[in-house]
Amino acid sequence: MAPMLNPRIVFNEHLQSGLPIIGQHILLDTSHTIDIDNVQLNGGYLTKTLVLSPEPAMRERMRNPSIPSYTTTYILGAPLVAFAVVVVVKSEKESVKIGDYMYGQTPWEAYTIQPYTEVPDPKEMYPLSKYTNIMGTPGLTAFVGMEGIIKGKEGETLYVSSGASGVGSLVIQLAKMKGMRVIASAGSDPKVEFMKTLGVDVPFNYNKESYESVLSKHAPIHAFWDNVGAEALDAALDASVAQGRFAICGTVGTDNVPFEQRYRLRNAYQIMKKRITLHGFIVPDLIPQFAEQFFQEIPAMVAQGKLQSKEVVIGEKWEDVPQAIVTMMSSGHKDTGKPVIIVAE
Repeated sequence: MAPMLNPRIVFNEHLQSGLPIIGQHILLDTSHTIDIDNVQLNGGYLTKTLVLSPEPAMRERMRNPSIPSYTTTYILGAPLVAFAVVVVVKSEKESVKIGDYMYGQTPWEAYTIQPYTEVPDPKEMYPLSKYTNIMGTPGLTAFVGMEGIIKGKEGETLYVSSGASGVGSLVIQLAKMKGMRVIASAGSDPKVEFMKTLGVDVPFNYNKESYESVLSKHAPIHAFWDNVGAEALDAALDASVAQGRFAICGTVGTDNVPFEQRYRLRNAYQIMKKRITLHGFIVPDLIPQFAEQFFQEIPAMVAQGKLQSKEVVIGEKWEDVPQAIVTMMSSGHKDTGKPVIIVAE
């Protein structure tokens, strides 16, 4: 077989503020080729990328490396590295077979030699895209945060910001399974309708009703799952009971806003007066305690239809990937469900 194109999504320039610009910060590079028959595996294995799914955390890795954070920055001139579903097409490793499906952090290119986490073949019980959502990092984030931080109890009220997201939608379902009353917000009416199908008691569109007005009407809340920050967090602080529990999972409300223009909390004083616990976290913090439980419980419930997730295909070729990244990072984007790009079958 003659060498074939090996397209990749390259990080080209650090981002100071705002959204990445296609062609400036991220770009599609089609200059590389790969000879699949003769590529040197050196005891490893070659995979083909099937499904990509942009994550908000990718924005943090595009920052200037002089800015400290919880994660490293992308390497200029190298492919973006993020989660994907792949399939093994060639292997020299005894434990890895051709046709095995895998999910994990990988360079975003069509073919690569890289370690992954092997995942079970779904055998048509659910699509592979579920591994980018409820059975991948978004699902694991929701599960470990609910078990390790929120620890919900029957009769308590939980507020979830960005409730129609991959993380937020599973948080809602886990809360309802625990008998909690759930308030959840999203930025469009279709997303509100989706949250209703998940059993949300008080769903609302923050572009039509303010966080403050809805939460003051339906207060108090016992816990808050925050994917947004800014006004959502401010309103939740005011609506919280004493000793409320807050899981701070994301800040998409200000990720693309210049630092000097970011929202400043008005109700921070409530943290002390109400003795509220704010627990910021990333998935690796809680994986040792809860990963085994996640893999024992969640895949079975997905297969049985007891838990649902929604993926929306926003691209089907490598040329669609840069715009899909920008769309995902746009606060208030209209896509309902976890955005995925299916680049190969």
